[in-house]
Amino acid sequence: MIRVTATVTAITLLAAASVDAQSLVITRAGSRAVRPAPAENFTGAARVEMLFEALEPSHASGGSVTFEPGARTAWHSHPRGQILIVTAGTGRVQRWGDSFEEIRAGDVVQILAGQKHWHGASPHASMTHIATTESLEGTRVQWMEQVSDAQYNGVPLASDGHAQSPAPPPLQPQSPSPPSDAVRPSGPLQQKVAPGMATLTDDVLYGDVWNRPELSPRDRSLVTITALIAIGKTAPLAGHLGRALDNGVQPGAASGLLAHLAIYCGWPSAVAALEAYDQVYTARKIDTAGLRASSPRLPAPVSDAARAAAATEEFGAVAPKFVQLTNGVVFGDLWRRSDLSVRDRSLVTIVALAATGDDDQLDTYVRRGLESGLTRSQIAEAVTHLGFYAGWSKATKAMTAITKSFGK
Repeated sequence: MIRVTATVTAITLLAAASVDAQSLVITRAGSRAVRPAPAENFTGAARVEMLFEALEPSHASGGSVTFEPGARTAWHSHPRGQILIVTAGTGRVQRWGDSFEEIRAGDVVQILAGQKHWHGASPHASMTHIATTESLEGTRVQWMEQVSDAQYNGVPLASDGHAQSPAPPPLQPQSPSPPSDAVRPSGPLQQKVAPGMATLTDDVLYGDVWNRPELSPRDRSLVTITALIAIGKTAPLAGHLGRALDNGVQPGAASGLLAHLAIYCGWPSAVAALEAYDQVYTARKIDTAGLRASSPRLPAPVSDAARAAAATEEFGAVAPKFVQLTNGVVFGDLWRRSDLSVRDRSLVTIVALAATGDDDQLDTYVRRGLESGLTRSQIAEAVTHLGFYAGWSKATKAMTAITKSFGK
């Protein structure tokens, strides 16, 4: 069997090999080459960063491998076994003759010597792991045949290890078979523990809502990430952030969103999301230095002078510092940053306020959104989408508020 354990604390790997009694070998982050995984041993897109080679008397070496969704190794074995430490995303591992197992960030997989196996990403999410292997007489791995789509998608294996032949067609016409459990968005755990929820996930959330044309996939990703950060549900955040990048959200916009939500949802909510961001950016080799580059400022909207005057009149006598921060930082700085458009900031602010139940603030931002290019149908669709991530009661309250705003 393959042994999988879940870690709840950070794992620190210390590899110290002495060239002589006085020195340590240190390779700095960013100094190691990242190369495409060889096509003869991998299916799909994968990248390999060799972290360290064996130095005598050690026989251990290690590397970091990032698999894009659907990518995986060929079948292979190791003469002295292997340890995988999943650092980001969701993946799969399978021993010859067994069903595959899902693995997630923080899991540790111990593969025994000589076991034929494969590992890679899940169909809908990337996965990065660190792999450590020892060599035996100069050999670390024995590569075998590629993993077929049928094996990857969970078709049961026959006694010889090959995918079972499909059953003969029925004599009478039947309705089309549902998709394989292995490739359904709900995933094996949800299908096992909560099949009714899995049906809603597959048929309604991903089969219908995510495909509706009223909002683009990019906008739906912005709505989803905003909702997860606003309500503090960061466990699924890494997967949805990866989906957002695939849907066209640029890293600068994703990071700008985090700064925006620090203001509207509070610093703890934004800080709680940092680890998921770091996992995804690291796995995708995103140049975070580029996120610090200065960008041009957007012009202040014509209506902003009236807004600033109203804030000063309402709060100035009681809380002058609050007015200064509102006018100078929130609207004078944050809303004029170009990493997010005013239209996008309006969208995510509406979603954040709706997710946290601050419906009395929605009217101002609904009007700002309409002025900056959002349509009424897009705003209503964003709140509909939000219902699946923040709850239907929150969406219902927000829908009541925006309906009143539309009627003004």
